[in-house]
Amino acid sequence: MSTAIYFSPEGGRLLGKNQDVPYQGAYLFTNKRGVAKSALVQPPELPAKWISRYGSLTVSQVGKEMPNGGINETGLVVEQTTLWQSAYTDNDRLPAIGELQWIQLILDTCATVKEAEQVACGVRIAQPMSRLHYMVGDRSGDCAIFEFLGGVMCVFRGNSLPVSIMANTPYSQAIKDLEDKEERWRNVYNDYDGNSMDRFVKGVARLAAVIPDSERERLQFARETLQFVRREDTAYSLIYDLEQKQLHFATSIYPDLKTVRMSEVDFSSDAVPLALNLQQPAVSYMNYNADLNRRVAESFFREPVLTKAFGWSITDDMIDFIASFPDRFPKAADV
Repeated sequence: MSTAIYFSPEGGRLLGKNQDVPYQGAYLFTNKRGVAKSALVQPPELPAKWISRYGSLTVSQVGKEMPNGGINETGLVVEQTTLWQSAYTDNDRLPAIGELQWIQLILDTCATVKEAEQVACGVRIAQPMSRLHYMVGDRSGDCAIFEFLGGVMCVFRGNSLPVSIMANTPYSQAIKDLEDKEERWRNVYNDYDGNSMDRFVKGVARLAAVIPDSERERLQFARETLQFVRREDTAYSLIYDLEQKQLHFATSIYPDLKTVRMSEVDFSSDAVPLALNLQQPAVSYMNYNADLNRRVAESFFREPVLTKAFGWSITDDMIDFIASFPDRFPKAADV
């Protein structure tokens, strides 16, 4: 499930995210600039190809290059929540990319929401393992929600985005139901959809409040908002500071808020890639390698609850390929 909220008060930009899933594993990965990449899709799909312009920090439960969300050097943030109604275009003239690598593509190549929209128009999501919609925010205060409904990409931005919150309901439907003052949706929604709208309505109420001026108070307000909309299965919470280029995080196991700063990471093409286990009591990076990535991927794809919910059939060879895939990317200068 999950909830994402973009806060844009004067003097600060924050994007908060609750990852609601019955699985605790999560890692932060560093991603370098100047790397030639391609999408992980099976034939006969034509994979999208690109070169990373910006370094980024990404959080993933699946493995490196398959992020749940992240922030890049320009302060652009991309996050996602599940949207089972998603239906992607079948225009096979566009290069293909997976639903999680779509996030990495935007972080690697875009500095603004406008650029993200342009890049998104040039690819199509194919062979998805899940169905998602996305929130993209930048330092200027611009924010957009990207949805794929009936084979068409819908972008809610500016006047079409009256509230910058995303749960697990199609955005236009959520706004329509929000305006239903008699709350008739409560009588027709199932438990899943009702819970999504409940979190959406709670988040809207928080966004209508006066957001504090000081940096410390804004951070506390964002954290209290995420607490207000959390579920029992919230595995971790993230607060991206787009102005300061920082990521604050807390997990259900270690609820104290911790901070990582982009200024402390080397994103050059020659840098050693790093990983950080979010489920530990302190911030402690380790060097990234394919063995670590395999443990991350195997733990996720072999989780019985997730396997049953998503209907996956992932072989050991597929896990090996996913784990080693990032090591196949050369520096752009070597291409």
